[in-house]
Amino acid sequence: MVLMMICVPTAPLYKSPDINSEHTDEALFGMTCEVLESTDGFYKVNMFYGYEGYIEKPFICEQLHEPNSMVSVSFSDLLPDSRNFFRPVMTLPQGALLDVGFSEKYERYGFVILPNKRIYYIHKKHIKPLPFKSNKSETELRGSIVANALSYLGTQYRWGGKTHAGIDCSGLAFMAYYLSGILIYRDADISKSPNVRRIRFNDAKAGDLIYFPGHMAVYLGDGEYVHSSAREGQVCIGSFCPDSDIYDDWLAKNISHTGTVFNG
Repeated sequence: MVLMMICVPTAPLYKSPDINSEHTDEALFGMTCEVLESTDGFYKVNMFYGYEGYIEKPFICEQLHEPNSMVSVSFSDLLPDSRNFFRPVMTLPQGALLDVGFSEKYERYGFVILPNKRIYYIHKKHIKPLPFKSNKSETELRGSIVANALSYLGTQYRWGGKTHAGIDCSGLAFMAYYLSGILIYRDADISKSPNVRRIRFNDAKAGDLIYFPGHMAVYLGDGEYVHSSAREGQVCIGSFCPDSDIYDDWLAKNISHTGTVFNG
């Protein structure tokens, strides 16, 4: 099997091979996929995290190198020179994957070879090395998941989105976990994430997942959660406590499942 990779900053996935069909997901630069079928202008792909959809053909290419780094800030520019006064050739979102090289010649920057065989530069403080999960305790991972989710506060709601330019509820949960080195399914359906086990709501801890009909959130603890709300139009914090100013009666009364990836 030949692995293909996303070769643009963000690539929309569609429900059907038509740019006017539903936007179901957003793949990020460097993420890999398997091509399942080809049709006019589109490939049907299975992303490495198990999500399928249709992607425009120019947005993927054969993977050249295994990534060793992930963009760790909201957005990072790829520059044509190891100095910062040139126009960027591409701006990558948080979560993009790169094979970055380093040289004593460049104090602040790593270098990246793109599929066009050109060399570009990225600031060292905008990336973190892969892998990065295995040496963290459960407490650290829970804190990381929460911090990742909260980093999107105020980001506009965008159906199918997964970046600080726009994100939806399951995209927010997916990214909060993905940036911590954990993969969950990107839809608000607990049954599609085999590594998420159901627990009682009263047993939920910070970083666990709260599911509602057609919606999901990341639990913060103390009765609060963070979610990307279509009604509010942005990522915000909500509460299950009736006396709170951010209480949402419908969500509080319609919790369908609570899930965790931790063994407890």
